[in-house]
Amino acid sequence: MSNWHSFPNKSWSPIGKVLSGFGNGEGAYISAYAINIDIGSFLNGRVSAYIRIAGDRPINGAGVICRANEMRSFVAFYVVTDDTSPDLYGVRLAAFKYGKLESLVGLKHSISIPNRQFHISLQFFSGEMIGEIITETETHTLTYLVPEIPFPGNCGVVRFYSSSVTVQKIQIEEIKMKPILPEEDEESEQPTHPFSVFLSHSSADKEVVLKVINAFKKANISYWVDHEQIKFGDGIVAKIEEGLQKSKYVVVCLSEKLITSGWCRAEYGAILYREFSGDTSRRVIPLSLDGSNNSNSIPLLLSDKLRANFTDQKNFSEFIQFLHESSK
Repeated sequence: MSNWHSFPNKSWSPIGKVLSGFGNGEGAYISAYAINIDIGSFLNGRVSAYIRIAGDRPINGAGVICRANEMRSFVAFYVVTDDTSPDLYGVRLAAFKYGKLESLVGLKHSISIPNRQFHISLQFFSGEMIGEIITETETHTLTYLVPEIPFPGNCGVVRFYSSSVTVQKIQIEEIKMKPILPEEDEESEQPTHPFSVFLSHSSADKEVVLKVINAFKKANISYWVDHEQIKFGDGIVAKIEEGLQKSKYVVVCLSEKLITSGWCRAEYGAILYREFSGDTSRRVIPLSLDGSNNSNSIPLLLSDKLRANFTDQKNFSEFIQFLHESSK
């Protein structure tokens, strides 16, 4: 079989053409997962498998995962024993961030899985997830839009509550897609950026963002910000897309208020996709407004990027200098 890495270590073992999971997991859901390293990390695709759960535990659960990494972050489509009837299973789709459940949706009714054997598949395309469960008697489909901006990762399988599981016929495939933003003018060798910075922020942080803008003005750094560029009667989406097209950097102003802003995720998500695809003509730079390292204020996609810190005068001055020099 292909090269599989399991978390915790040795919680999954390839035996011939079968992947076997046994022993204890970890975390609140006593989970253990295995990802395929040979196929590698990608953004959009499909993973499917035939799974059999041994049923030797009072609570059992297993399924497939995508966009997984070694930091216990992944999206899972799985079945788990119903709380009210051990003979039925709930079908769920969940996003996990460092092992912590971030979002959850499920079928409205539990299902029967004869012999605890089923075929399961998950197709993931941008933020849209389509999961399908096929048993001996029924087929069930669950479609959901995951709130997190899509990020690349590995595919594999997961089991919960230390369930004993065997998996066969695992199939993993990547689905290609075009960048979200329109392409640059093909006749132009280098993209033009009238603005150095596109400021993506929560409206609740406007007071602090105005201080950032003042620093940009003093350093002669050109910027795009919604409240200055979008006038009454303008199409909001069209103006934002125009601003993204014309800006070299997307500076995401981090705070706990940002997490609730769907607009911000849409703004920097398009540019991040291009970065993941190898396009470095634009970059996303996180700027912490409050200096917090709390994971609740740092979107998963931005967690491994070097952040600027508005509350650290030396660090912020270096950030301003970087923007000033790069805009020459």
